[in-house]
Amino acid sequence: MLQHYLKTTWRNLTRNKVYTAINVVGLAIGVASCLLIFLYVQHELSYDKAFTRHDRIYRVVNNLIVEDEVEKASITHAALAPNLAADYPEIEAATRMINWHKRVFRQGEKAITIDNTFFADSNYFDIFDYKLLEGNPKTALQEPNSIVLTEEVAGKFFANPLDAMFNTLKIGNDSYKVTGIFKAVDAAHMKPNVLVSINSLPADLRQQFKSNWFSTNSYTYILLRQPGMGDALQAKLPDFVKRRVAPARGDTKERVELYLQPLTYIHLNSDYLWEPFPVGNKSYIYIFSFVGIFILLIASINYMNLATARSVKRAREVGLRKVVGASRPQLIAQFLSESVLLTLLALVIALVFVELLLPSFNSLTEKQIPSTYFTNPTLLLVIIAIGVFIGLVAGSYPALVLSHFRPVDILKSDKTPRGGGALLRKGLVVLQFTISLVLIIGTVVVYSQMHYLKNQDLGFTKDQVLVIDIPSGDSTIVSKMPVLKTELLRNPHITKAATTGMIPGEETGVIIFKVERDDKMAEKTMNTIWADYDYLDLMDIKVKKGRNFSKEMPTDEENGFILNEAAVKALGWTQDPIGKRIGGSDTTSGRVIGVVQDFNYKSLHSKIEPLVIMLAPQNSGSLLARITPGNFSETLGYVENTWQRLAPTQPMEYTFLDESFNLQYRAEEKMLTIFGYFAGLTILIACMGLFGLVSFMAEQRTKEIGIRKVLGSSVSGIVLLLTKDFAVLVLVAIVLACPIAWYGMDKWLQDFTYRTQISAWIFILSGLAALALAILTVSYKATRAAMTDPVLALRSE
Repeated sequence: MLQHYLKTTWRNLTRNKVYTAINVVGLAIGVASCLLIFLYVQHELSYDKAFTRHDRIYRVVNNLIVEDEVEKASITHAALAPNLAADYPEIEAATRMINWHKRVFRQGEKAITIDNTFFADSNYFDIFDYKLLEGNPKTALQEPNSIVLTEEVAGKFFANPLDAMFNTLKIGNDSYKVTGIFKAVDAAHMKPNVLVSINSLPADLRQQFKSNWFSTNSYTYILLRQPGMGDALQAKLPDFVKRRVAPARGDTKERVELYLQPLTYIHLNSDYLWEPFPVGNKSYIYIFSFVGIFILLIASINYMNLATARSVKRAREVGLRKVVGASRPQLIAQFLSESVLLTLLALVIALVFVELLLPSFNSLTEKQIPSTYFTNPTLLLVIIAIGVFIGLVAGSYPALVLSHFRPVDILKSDKTPRGGGALLRKGLVVLQFTISLVLIIGTVVVYSQMHYLKNQDLGFTKDQVLVIDIPSGDSTIVSKMPVLKTELLRNPHITKAATTGMIPGEETGVIIFKVERDDKMAEKTMNTIWADYDYLDLMDIKVKKGRNFSKEMPTDEENGFILNEAAVKALGWTQDPIGKRIGGSDTTSGRVIGVVQDFNYKSLHSKIEPLVIMLAPQNSGSLLARITPGNFSETLGYVENTWQRLAPTQPMEYTFLDESFNLQYRAEEKMLTIFGYFAGLTILIACMGLFGLVSFMAEQRTKEIGIRKVLGSSVSGIVLLLTKDFAVLVLVAIVLACPIAWYGMDKWLQDFTYRTQISAWIFILSGLAALALAILTVSYKATRAAMTDPVLALRSE
């Protein structure tokens, strides 16, 4: 019996090649898209779960509260980890990481800049159980000047990464011995490339760490003895602050609050400053999940539409089968087997698509997502569920409805069912195009917002600015920056040069300032940038009041402060702010010498916050050079040669200010690209379904078309006859899609302080584009049907 079902199924599929191809290809595209999105979502949700103790690991974060203003920091005091471990027996271990940022490592003649370098306590691997390819995790970070490398970093210095073990790398004049090589974990919120023993720091600095409750520089992690103890420990932290932190800080008006973050919570939920790596966005998980479901739904609708449409052609077959003795269960089994077989064929093709597209998808999402179907039980279960669900649902109409008819009714020509689920098909077409239009409108809105952000007046000029990293670990290089600036300005294509501690787009420093208020000194937390004399001029930042830093005023370096307009407003200085007292403490206060216009030194996701600019003629941050358009390669070559002459041991790392600033919107750009691809796929699948339906309709109305042509109907009249019904359905979809898309994108835009308007033209153009594609799809097949010789059309019946 099974063999008979399979034979009959295969004959039906090969007899109707167009419908089979549309069903299989459309369903395969939909399933492949859904699986790619599922892999992405699963990868995002798996962050930090590779560590076997993840359910017992927490990060401690720090809230600093000054006058009801909360500064949320992912970095904490260096004294926190050892004191927490000493006070609470439920903590099995506590460890610290201190970001050492980029460092130039040398091995022989090789000099390579490695980012994501961290100091770490010796018990780091007791908490985070990375796989060590070489070395003992218990002792690898015990000795001073010992370092542990990832396999990838070790491979940059040695042909065989494991040969790095016990070799020496140099940073500046200091040598560090490689005592371990570990396998990096991609799905982790913390991705160190190099771990340096914290015992490498000077002894006096390590001694300060034990009692310093002012400076925050450490990422603090704790391992609890049992899962589920986090809430109880959190309740004890206010008492810890009261006993340990508050007395050490003395009579200060700022308050400290400590909170625990479960390790697996950090990637998608943290909103704290100074995260070591970009965190994910939970809302995008929901968005992409819905997109995946929508694409699969559209592909399934195609499948169901064509199945219900073709079912009318199978009515006589059902009648004959019943006459010769087929039972209803047998007919149901036949139809369902056909549907499941077709779905399985589509699944196989979909898996091939996934394998072919996954490398490009990984490049697009900047992830390393594996396609381990058979070692990923969840994914395997999803694939099976998709196949069974679509196969059974799509085959349910012909299986249950047609098998219910009486043979005598089916075999009478005037009783042959004509609707074939016509109302259901129309509803499904409307649903298809509604979903497609929502995605298309969403893509256009995201594009419009990205264009708006990139063309927004930031209050400074970011174009044609070369940004050169100044290595912070080499004081010799820092001391040569004035000479390098002078040499660069000798080139006629370099008009300005300046140094700064941080460039727009990077997170600023935050300092609690003592500021003058009502003839008294009050505390105020404000963002801070360190820059040299030429920074404001290079960036084209306008001084609204007062003056810029001046070399003719020696007191500027210690006592000169420049504020932005937002800071003046926040401090309530309604009168002239020039000359107001400001400083880091009661004894070291200076004066405000200038006020600059507000400029977006942070992402346009947030409003402009109070900012203090302080003078630092020699910065270990970045050297900026404004280059005139044209002769770019020649100018860059001059810069590289000058750098090599002044800093021969350090490779030059550079970028451009506009590129680095726009990196803040990388997540939105990825969303735009993914949205664009999937929106295109939805309209493609929907049009494939329309093509199949109009093909079936033209075939069903062959005799009617022939008679109309004999009676004088034109080709255009017949095309209009076949097209208008579908055009009406698409118009209904446009009416339904517009308010849904507007609501969803309005919610998304609320994440931006500066956002574009959702204009009516977006809905009009998106609707017209979808309508035009639908009409073109239908018109192609309708025109071919209308141009058929009426003699052949009438003879066919």
